[in-house]
Amino acid sequence: MKSMRHLRRGIVAVAAALALSATATACSSGGSDGGKAGGASIRVAANNTQASLPVIVADKQGFFKEEGLTAKVTVVADISKIPPTLGKQYDIGFGVQPSLIQAVSKGINIAAISGNATSSEKQQDYVIMARPEANIKGPKDLEGKKLGSPTLNGNIHTATLYWLKQNGVDPNSVKALQVPTPTMVDQLKAGLIDAAEMQQPFIELAKKAGMVEAGYALSAVGDPTAMSCWIADRAWAEKNTDTLTKYRAALDKANAWIKDNDKEARQVLSDFTGQSLDVIGDAPLTNFNTELTVDSVKQWDAPMKAVTDFNADLDYDKLVVTGK
Repeated sequence: MKSMRHLRRGIVAVAAALALSATATACSSGGSDGGKAGGASIRVAANNTQASLPVIVADKQGFFKEEGLTAKVTVVADISKIPPTLGKQYDIGFGVQPSLIQAVSKGINIAAISGNATSSEKQQDYVIMARPEANIKGPKDLEGKKLGSPTLNGNIHTATLYWLKQNGVDPNSVKALQVPTPTMVDQLKAGLIDAAEMQQPFIELAKKAGMVEAGYALSAVGDPTAMSCWIADRAWAEKNTDTLTKYRAALDKANAWIKDNDKEARQVLSDFTGQSLDVIGDAPLTNFNTELTVDSVKQWDAPMKAVTDFNADLDYDKLVVTGK
């Protein structure tokens, strides 16, 4: 009996110690600015394209940890599904400005919290490529032609439609087809499409296959053009401004690392996207920058109102939360 009492006391003592340990662990991890030694914990939804490279680098190179953040990065192929999950399944997500604007106009309370990728007419990393037989040299030559697009609801296609309209071409006169980017060159070669909205590294692959440049549609939106950003639930962002500052600082370190370590960055990109180094080649990497302004979001308002069903009057100041 005496040994049984000792055994029971031992079990109680162990249980108490485990409970105390669990309590201490729970207190040391947090999802807000109040985190202790482990720092704030963030759940990030990235996209499986080159545009998410800074987040992958920040995670792999330890830049999040250097800024006192614990990041769990999840890849989401369809970025249209990210906005409704913010503040619930994820804290921060990859987004493009038109999708952000559409989501807010439909009552989803989100905001941009960091810039990400930009494009300029000088850099031209988003170009319409055409098969030479189609004789497409500008917007007017696209009338009656088949145009491949990575997505018919994205920023690249919105810019193209706006570019056509700005140049006196009825967007409906162009037959737009959704075509996976990796298959665009083959479809151009086979004559299934006449032109395609392409980005690096596929632009270089298209050139090597004999395709020709047919225009830089983003010039209609602005120069430079903000192509993507990082977004979050607005209420969460306003409560976690210190976390946002640390998040951008980690991305700034990642962006600098990408510029200084080109070969290694391409290997990370290859591992992350599944694209071979032969496909990635020496094509220019995206111009990454965390700078974020209200104008970099608002520049998409006019194009969207011109060529989509978007017609809301938004307070664009509320679509940006930086915590600066």
